[in-house]
Amino acid sequence: MRFVAAIVSFVLAFVLIGLGLAQRTVFAGPDEVVAEATFDSEAPVAIIDEEALQAFDGRQTIDISGSDQVIAAYGRSEDVTAWVGLATHTVLTVDEETGEVKAKLVKGEETTVPSAIGSDLWFAEYSGESAVSFSANIPEGISVIFMADGTQPAPDTVSISWPTDPRTPWTGPLIVAGVILLLLGGVLYFWAFRHWRKTRGPRRKQPKQPKEPKLPRQPRYSNRKAAKAVRPANPAGTDSSAGRRSSRKMIAIPVVLVGSLVFTGCSADNWPQLGGGSEPSVAASAEADSTDAGIKDPAVTEKQLARIMDEVATVATEADAATSEDLLATRFEGPAYEVRAANYIMRRADPAQPLPQAIVGAPIALSLPQQTDAWPRVVLVVVQDADDETVVPTAVMLEQATPRENYKAQYAVKLQATEFPDVAASTVGAVRYSPDNKFLKLAPEEVFAAYSDILLVGAASTYAEQFDLETDTFIGLAGPDARAARAASVSGPATLSTALTAGSGSRIALATDNTGAIITLSFNDTETITPTEANATIALLGSVKLLTGLSETKKGVNVTYGYQLLFYVPPAGSDEKIRLLGATEGVISAGELP
Repeated sequence: MRFVAAIVSFVLAFVLIGLGLAQRTVFAGPDEVVAEATFDSEAPVAIIDEEALQAFDGRQTIDISGSDQVIAAYGRSEDVTAWVGLATHTVLTVDEETGEVKAKLVKGEETTVPSAIGSDLWFAEYSGESAVSFSANIPEGISVIFMADGTQPAPDTVSISWPTDPRTPWTGPLIVAGVILLLLGGVLYFWAFRHWRKTRGPRRKQPKQPKEPKLPRQPRYSNRKAAKAVRPANPAGTDSSAGRRSSRKMIAIPVVLVGSLVFTGCSADNWPQLGGGSEPSVAASAEADSTDAGIKDPAVTEKQLARIMDEVATVATEADAATSEDLLATRFEGPAYEVRAANYIMRRADPAQPLPQAIVGAPIALSLPQQTDAWPRVVLVVVQDADDETVVPTAVMLEQATPRENYKAQYAVKLQATEFPDVAASTVGAVRYSPDNKFLKLAPEEVFAAYSDILLVGAASTYAEQFDLETDTFIGLAGPDARAARAASVSGPATLSTALTAGSGSRIALATDNTGAIITLSFNDTETITPTEANATIALLGSVKLLTGLSETKKGVNVTYGYQLLFYVPPAGSDEKIRLLGATEGVISAGELP
């Protein structure tokens, strides 16, 4: 029975081990699931919607071909849809049951689209001749857009593949159970063999023999000598060392086999996953919380913003060196554009003029994107020159007017040495307040009128008590005392007058943590010098001379300074005062009077 038990244990062991190994070989399914199709492409652009990308679990590999040029990108589904807009396009979906790719043509008003390359909306983009292939772990809420050149039909062959689940959760348990039975069979076999050797096979009862007659007493011999005399020196087949080597070989083979089988089942993929599977990612959890609370996503991600600021800084550096307004306009607009463009005119007339305020792309000390799914959308960024800590940080307000336009720097404000208010994390973003918001100490549109009055009359303004003028360093540059000094500096038969008007920048208000707001405003401060006597000549100097190209005039001249201001406005009912966080000023235009 002992040998029978050992044999049964061996048979069961090999059956279990075989089943375990078969799960990784003959019973294993395909390595990936593939959905592919070739369709009639009529539209200039096509979309692989988010449901198609999530038809199966796992990292997606996307192959697109069928045109001389292929451009592909992926981004938020709402951003992709907004970029496509009213253009005729094809939407690709995947039937989860059949794995078939289905194409649906959506008619629109536009038959061509611009190139999608370089858009700030995308998380990643690809381009190639005749085909593009890329792999990405694209989460929910993301869609893929692809095209040829925007005028020709989009590529018509698409393949999406997902890796299948490589886990075989019963491989490990089956192999380990088989190994245990294999070891048990070995023990049983060894036990049975020892017992058989010990008993030397079955014994039979011997019959009684007749007693032999007594013989004369023989001389006594030593038992040891007698044994040596009758025992062969080396009986055939009884080499003890050979037996030990054979025994060691028989033991070594199962040990090696057992070790290899145990290592085969050691991978985590070969065992059942207890506890309900892997936990959701932090990003997925945050997105779910935002959706449940009705909070919209921030306008850009941190990676998108880093790329945008790098391009803004690169354009600023290259345009400053080449004094190119056209290049500057690709990433600058409004007050930030005007002050640099005026500097270019002056430096072309006099190369000794200083460069404008430098813009760096990194490191980003603070970023506050707007919570929105509409346009225009804005982002506040604070950057610090990593090579020179003495350079004051710059607050850059970026605005994207439409889905197909890129972000442009509208404000570039030098920060003052004052405490910056607490704001939400960049992954959360901030609400943009309306210009007439009544839940602030002053509505954004009222801040403009109030500060204009302070610049004109100073502490005598009725709004002076609501502003922290003690920390305001800009009052000394553009306030009433500075205006009086400039008027007094005009000599000869001429007078100087000033006028404050609204600048070209948007009045942007982003919420802070305490429901206050960070507000950007722009002012145009125009000085007009007119002669007081007929035929009187006014000499033109400095920036006015460089901008007008004139050295004197009899008609008079005006020069406009642009002010870019950043304020913190506390919530209504707060004891805090409105603080100026930063300011930038510079000449933006000059001309001779008609």
